[in-house]
This record gives sequence, structure tokens and C-alpha cells, in this order.
Amino acid sequence: MRLDNLSHAILFSAEEGSGALPQALSLAKYILCTGTKDAGTACGMCAACRKTAHYVHPDFHFVVPVNRSAAVPGSRAPVTDDFLNLWREALLEKEQLTEQDWYKKIDIENKQGAIGVAESANLLGKLQYKPFEGGSRVILIWLPERMHPAAANKLLKILEEPSPGTYFLLVSHRPDQLLPTIRSRCMHVQVPPGKQAPPPEEAYTQLERLLDLCLAGKPAGIIDWAEDMAALGREEQKNFTNNALQILRQYYMVYLEVPSLAGADTARQAKIQRYADRMSGTFFTNIYNRLNTTAERLERNVNAKILFCSLAFDFFLSLQR
Repeated sequence: MRLDNLSHAILFSAEEGSGALPQALSLAKYILCTGTKDAGTACGMCAACRKTAHYVHPDFHFVVPVNRSAAVPGSRAPVTDDFLNLWREALLEKEQLTEQDWYKKIDIENKQGAIGVAESANLLGKLQYKPFEGGSRVILIWLPERMHPAAANKLLKILEEPSPGTYFLLVSHRPDQLLPTIRSRCMHVQVPPGKQAPPPEEAYTQLERLLDLCLAGKPAGIIDWAEDMAALGREEQKNFTNNALQILRQYYMVYLEVPSLAGADTARQAKIQRYADRMSGTFFTNIYNRLNTTAERLERNVNAKILFCSLAFDFFLSLQR
């Protein structure tokens, strides 16, 4: 994996019970691995891997929604560290953890979990020190949509000035509920449900046609592409943006040299690699945001020709940088 090019903040979003949390955990283990990595996975043998396997690595921090329970004195606000052993147990039992599974584990089933201001203060305190083992540090925030507004604003300040070697992995089921400023500072990876069908061949063809035109430096052809997309029905246009996000996620995982997380079949891997080699971290950040914006504006019936012309030239300019 190209850790030097890895975004300092990645937002994994997916439906509850999907593979978003396992993928974030897998990436965290890879980042912290100090052994010889193979085929985009952690070695599983080094001292760091042995610690992350049980979620006890001193530079692997967690922030999750909690609430008062018998384990926390009523005199102070609860934080994740109060439930850390239970969190580790829950992950070892089932990585595809649901929110209710967690609340049942910490015995707050009738209460709503939250990430409060005390949690932000606790995290800031940890970040004041260098990584314990001198390498990278990972902060995994599960369900950031449960974050109190004041806590979210403190997190925003951290994301604006990240420490070198510190990576934030956010796992959300409702990214639309996050502050727009937090979303804008994260590389957004939409994780498809485990049983979701792969993108149709037509979607690959449409996207690859645009990529080929951009990489060949043919702006006239890009306009033709945009006009062809604008001529499609509205539902076909929406399907394209959704499928393109899924395909770009595959490209991004290959770009990071973790093809095992791409979810693409072996026959397509070589083609994905060819495109991923021509892309940059900035390209993925820009285009993820633009595709999401295009999808939102399609829902509002904004003029399709304007939308796809704008999108196409964003692809072109992002690939020239």
C-alpha cells in the first residue's frame, strides 16, 4: 500500500451490518503492520499484527457511541475507554457489529448512544503525544453521526491540522448526518452490501470511455460523452453515478495496493490496475465529491447536460494534475 499517498481521513459508509467496519479494521491493521506485507494485506505475524488481532495495539484508538451504565460513575460523562474491554470483546465475537448489538453489549439497550464532548477532549489528550511505538497511529471512529455538535466541531479542528502518520478512519451508516465540513475533509469510500451485485458491464464501458478520452487529452470527445449521458433517462443517469462510485472504489483500493479490498473479479483486475496507475489521491478525493454532488443534483432534476459536461471536465482536469 502507498501509505504516503493515503488520505489522512477516510470515511467508509454503508448500510448497517455491511462490510464497512471490517474493511476499516482491515485497513487499520495494514497501516499498523510492521512486517512484510503481501498482496495488500497485513503480514499477520509481526508484533504489531499480533496486537491488532486482539485490538490492543497502543496506537490503535477507538471512538464509539456510549452512554451511562453501571460501569461508569454518574459524576462524569462516559467515554469509549470506559467500555474498551467490552468493545474488544464485541469485535472479536463479530466484526460486522450493529448498533443494537453494541448497546446490548454495554447494557444500554433502552438508551441512545452518543459521542460527547468528553470523548473529543479524551482524544485530543492522546494526540498530544507521539505514537507509542514510533510508527503510524490510527483512530477509528464508529458511527460519527452519533457525535454531539460540539464534539464534531472539535474533530473538525483535528482533521484540519492532522499530525503526520495519524490516520482517521470513520465508519458511518448515515454520512448525510455528518457536518458537510467533516465530509469534505475525508476521502469517501462507499462500501457496497456484501450481497450486492457487481456494477454492470455497461457502467464500466461508460466510465472507461470517459477515462480513455481524458487520458488521451480529447476534450471534444468528452463533450460528446456528456451529451450521450444527458440523452439517457433520468434513472439511467442515477444508476451511472451510483455504479461509477462503486467502480472508483475498486480503483482506489487497487491504487492503495490493497486489491483484496477491491471486490473485483480476477479477470478485471488488470484493467483496473491500468487505470489506477494513472490516478492520484487528489483525483479520487475530487471525483468522489463531484459524483456525489452530481447524484444529489440529479435527484433535484437539475439540467443533465450541464451536470454531465461539468462532471466530464472535472474528470479531465483532475487527471491532468
